[in-house]
Amino acid sequence: MTSARPGPPSGPASASPSATDTGPGSSTYVPELQAAAERAAATSPNASLVALDTRNGEIVATVHGQTGLSGTIAPGSTFKIVSSALLMNKGVVTPSSTAPCPKSASATGKTFTNQDGFEIPNATFEQDFARSCNTAYVALRDRIGDSELSTFATQYFGLNSNSWNVGAPQGTTDGTVPAASGDPDKAAQMIGQGSLKMNPMTMASVVATAITGEFHQPVLKRGLEVHTAAKKLPAKVTAWMRQMMATCATSGTAAETFRGMSGVGAKTGTAEVGTSTNGWMVAYRGHIAVAVVVEGGSSGSGAAGPVVRGFLSAVSPKA
Repeated sequence: MTSARPGPPSGPASASPSATDTGPGSSTYVPELQAAAERAAATSPNASLVALDTRNGEIVATVHGQTGLSGTIAPGSTFKIVSSALLMNKGVVTPSSTAPCPKSASATGKTFTNQDGFEIPNATFEQDFARSCNTAYVALRDRIGDSELSTFATQYFGLNSNSWNVGAPQGTTDGTVPAASGDPDKAAQMIGQGSLKMNPMTMASVVATAITGEFHQPVLKRGLEVHTAAKKLPAKVTAWMRQMMATCATSGTAAETFRGMSGVGAKTGTAEVGTSTNGWMVAYRGHIAVAVVVEGGSSGSGAAGPVVRGFLSAVSPKA
């Protein structure tokens, strides 16, 4: 289903709707951004998009909302935002820490590799994030417990609640990050696979929380009673997350997507789904966070990237 509002975008838009449309029960959609989202996704029929205001969780645009709001699919490497925040919040690494990126890594008999088999022997953690090195994250799994990622996602990112009151008529899903069922699942969760289930709405929310430090439950209507998270991320962690997402957009896997565009931070993902893949990209510009998945897409940058760039071109870096 597509949540749509007509009308062409009229240049870079702010996140704020007109002052006459902000009362309890009013829609959070921003017409200019909704139109931009529809236009950006028009050439990709398998794309689902959700964008929200990072300051308050208000959903400003959706395309193909059934998957966007209620899908239950693996987020791929976009979820490295959460595992990175956990590792840095715990003091395991900082962006400048050495975290080698070998060609392969094993977890109790299961082998993990990087896309196209690349390696970065003396990588920093920031390089691992920007280049989307799976093996570095798999190696770091030993520094956390089997339920630690699940607990962290619940306490800081508001996931696992099954109680988000979004205001969508068809119902929504809030993201599932269960305790790992064993070592291979823990390794897979670190890179957004295994037993994780997310959708563009939850991943846009993840971006917003990571760069602001505070979870604001996504909503489609104002004045709703919303779910809250128990803890806020420290300022140094949010600063590091902004830094690493900006690096991904300028010299990492999203660099080609955002060449010539300022004020963007991003993370790409290619999620394995049986014998197929879904292409993911999440990003922010100004006060807007966006998540796009293209079902059947071969890569995040190739499939979802053009949709994300097309949408963010309508967002001011100072929104």
